[in-house]
Amino acid sequence: MRFSYPAIDFDAKTILAFADIFETGWVSNSGHVRAIETHFVERFGVAHAIACCNATQGLSIALTAAGWQNRRVMVPAFTWPSTVYAIERNSCTPVYADIDPETWAIDPASCREPVDAAIPVDIFGNMVEPRLPAEIPTIYDAAHGYGLPRLGHRGIAEVVSMSHTKYPTASEGGVILTNDPAVAETAIELRRLAARMSEFNAIIGLNSIRKYEHWRSNRDALIRRYLEGIRHPFDRQRIPTATNNSVFALLFEPDLRNRIVHNLTETLQLETKVYYEPLARGLKHTESVFSRILALPTHMKMAEIVEDVIRCINYS
Repeated sequence: MRFSYPAIDFDAKTILAFADIFETGWVSNSGHVRAIETHFVERFGVAHAIACCNATQGLSIALTAAGWQNRRVMVPAFTWPSTVYAIERNSCTPVYADIDPETWAIDPASCREPVDAAIPVDIFGNMVEPRLPAEIPTIYDAAHGYGLPRLGHRGIAEVVSMSHTKYPTASEGGVILTNDPAVAETAIELRRLAARMSEFNAIIGLNSIRKYEHWRSNRDALIRRYLEGIRHPFDRQRIPTATNNSVFALLFEPDLRNRIVHNLTETLQLETKVYYEPLARGLKHTESVFSRILALPTHMKMAEIVEDVIRCINYS
């Protein structure tokens, strides 16, 4: 079984919306995309929401719109490579910081090099607000951040992912959030030129948004079952303020972690994830977490086999 399944349910309303696209001929950046943007503005109280083709392009656009060129940008070494892509795409230089060993969030104090800006990351949906000097501007990689209480109100801008692995999902897509009108104006034009969201993706996204709370309650129940049933010692990501449990990961001793991965793969044909592979080596806590981490699937189909998964872990 795959690690993730997109939370898509083609109900009658969704199918009719698809048919309407073929009737009107508007295939991108039209009414359904506007509805996605309106949802983010209204739910999170942010001034501007700009839907785009994916969060990677959205983050790159946010940096460009904020005028980040030829800067040294602090970023955690424990994150998805797309964060660094956006930095380098803007002719900036990534400066890697270590992470807090308990929250797995960026630790600015670990960075000994001068920087001009920073991109904190909501690792696995764990909300982060690092203490940085006031003169260091920030843009947040909130790829996993949907539903966090301060979403859209941190730094110059935040970018949320709606990729096929995220909840809610648009299959592919991202949303730039900002309260800065100048940043929004530039981002809207750059989105028009190079990163428009399709109406088809927006329809999927709206469908997934409607079902988000149902999915969230099922995922939380699955996580509770994992935590109750696993007998091996483990450490869990500490949540200082808020999380949406976007990814459920535990830390085991390295040899045990490797046995669990092997047994789940061979016995149940279950895909797990060992990530994020460090983007820079030699950072103590980043290396330690990566050597021990195991992410377990939490999609709806897992309810059918969760007891088998727990037994397999316990017998490892």
